[in-house]
Amino acid sequence: MTARRERYHEHVRLCYEAENESRVAWLTMERGDKPINAFSPSMVDAMTEAVDAVSGTVRGLVLTGEEEFSVGANLRSFWETPREMRPAAIDSMAAASNRFIRALHAFEGPVLAAVGGTAAGGGLGFALACDLVAMHEDAVLDTAYARIGLAPDNATPYFLAQALGPYRARELLFAPRPIGAEEARNLGLVNVVYDGTPEEFRAKVSEYATTVTAGPTKVHAQTKQLVDTALLGDLDQHLERERDTIKRTSASETFDEGLNAFFEDRTPEWD
Repeated sequence: MTARRERYHEHVRLCYEAENESRVAWLTMERGDKPINAFSPSMVDAMTEAVDAVSGTVRGLVLTGEEEFSVGANLRSFWETPREMRPAAIDSMAAASNRFIRALHAFEGPVLAAVGGTAAGGGLGFALACDLVAMHEDAVLDTAYARIGLAPDNATPYFLAQALGPYRARELLFAPRPIGAEEARNLGLVNVVYDGTPEEFRAKVSEYATTVTAGPTKVHAQTKQLVDTALLGDLDQHLERERDTIKRTSASETFDEGLNAFFEDRTPEWD
């Protein structure tokens, strides 16, 4: 099924698939030696480059992860960064993520997230930034941020509030917990849930992608804009507010305690 592969980063690959005259590209976050597809600014910038490269050449795009989806940014890199330098490091990560989310939304055809394993923190934000979400029955979603004392990013509050309303969004952000596939579908965060091996899951997502991308791409692009503008709130303004907030909270003692507790495998002691 795979016609061609291109590499944009040591942990980012792009695969092209052709089926039923509907050409779909798969953008994969590779695990490598990182835990559960944790990403860096250079990796996310490479993902943005890949999206821009296929824009206008394929009908649709699938975002996925190798084995797992993604747990978001590499927390160890922030933990090992001197505290006075953390806001700049966090801001660099947020800026790269914002560029990627904007690229996903600028893509004309349908963008699907294929979520296997875990989509947590910024990884969840990337999944929710897609137009449609397919989830393996054993996968989980998790907002995660409050457990490490950091404000959320990657438009996670924006998309949760749009999908669930502000009260349920706050609940999930205030008290993070794993959300299984069926609950996610019942909440309206996921379109379809599939079972089977990773290969079977991929085949089912590929068939679903073929179906939703079979229509006229130019019409899909206009439809995406209509859906976005039907929802109150401005994504660009939200992304910038979010970036400022996460930068400020990354300089706090709260984030220090959250990171230390995470890597010391203990419960944080919040003020």
